[in-house]
Amino acid sequence: MEYHVPDGPAPAIIRTELSARSPDLRPGWARHLDAIVLRLSRIARLAVSRPADSRLEDLARRDRPAPVLPPDPTGPLQRGRNAFERGQWAEALHCFGEVLANDPDHPWGWHGRGDALQLLGDPAGALHAYDRAVDRDPDCGLHHGGRANALAALGRLAEAEAAWQAALARDPTLTWMRGDGRRG
Repeated sequence: MEYHVPDGPAPAIIRTELSARSPDLRPGWARHLDAIVLRLSRIARLAVSRPADSRLEDLARRDRPAPVLPPDPTGPLQRGRNAFERGQWAEALHCFGEVLANDPDHPWGWHGRGDALQLLGDPAGALHAYDRAVDRDPDCGLHHGGRANALAALGRLAEAEAAWQAALARDPTLTWMRGDGRRG
């Protein structure tokens, strides 16, 4: 687009921005510089753009945690669970003790110990074990539910209700394990 200005002896031609960028009106060095800038912009776009899907998959594989292995069928935790299912509470207690001897911070070792002690008629010992499980994994509703049942067995009903509320807040499906038969 051009504008003609009537001032002066001859009409002057003023080029707008658009026509000034026209390659046929610009010197060779400017066109060469434009080509370099265009190449650099393509390189920059590749450097900051989204990587290819294959590269993303490779990065995602590296970020994934190691696969969770199935429980060791001969390990003490699984042996304790198996003994518990057979009703062998003392054997289960022994196996969960092995778990805790190897890893004193294992929340499921403490939880299993609490379950076994509760069924062996030791609610105070069960409460101690459930407290340890809750300390190590406070977000697990099952630990709070076991603690609530132990508190109820000890006659500490207000504390048991608070523990049940904590359990149900973490996992609303735990109504099945509530010892007093209430559902929520």
